[in-house]
Amino acid sequence: MNNQNSQRGFSLIELIIAMTVTIVIAGIASSLVAQSFRMRSREDARSDAIADAQRALNIVSREIANSGFGLIDNGLVPEDTGPGSIRFRSDLNRYTRDSSGNLVSGAGFVSEADEDIKYAMYHDDVANRHYLVRFDVNLGGREGTTVLANRLDTFSLQYYGSDGTELDVVTDPLNSSLAWKIRITVGVSLPAQGVPGSPGYQPESTINLISDVVLRNASQITY
Repeated sequence: MNNQNSQRGFSLIELIIAMTVTIVIAGIASSLVAQSFRMRSREDARSDAIADAQRALNIVSREIANSGFGLIDNGLVPEDTGPGSIRFRSDLNRYTRDSSGNLVSGAGFVSEADEDIKYAMYHDDVANRHYLVRFDVNLGGREGTTVLANRLDTFSLQYYGSDGTELDVVTDPLNSSLAWKIRITVGVSLPAQGVPGSPGYQPESTINLISDVVLRNASQITY
């Protein structure tokens, strides 16, 4: 007796249906992967930018808070101080003495490193980059110049008197000598990821970090 096994493959219609289903599933999967990558890219950029901005803000806040230390005024230099830059002085070793009880070299003068500092944003329009630069006036030149952050897009300062009133240092730079508190704002702009309507599209956004700093000797100053 002869046994014959009949085998039949997919029909053309079944094959087309299977291919269509496979393509649809692959398209959905690729969209989800693209969305995931764009969200991850944005979050990585966001984390790096915030970390850079926070580090810069902490350093600037700490140093500005010492403005006027060991001096008879708030330490701000009016001609170099405004809404986009600030220069401040402090006599950091004013009360520092050696083992014999003598004042250390430079005490009583704003002449040492870290005692005369200027912060400002530098804009490189060619490379479209922005840098927050710290300049130590007493060191000068390249030795005194430090790029503190290269991910910041904005750096702004507001000045307030002891009564909480904001001081206009643009119209009258000498108002900076009356400053009791300074509000520092650093901003980071994140570019858009993808195009509107595409999977995982992330629109452009801006992150601002703010720090309020009371000058070191503000409570000791009387006018």
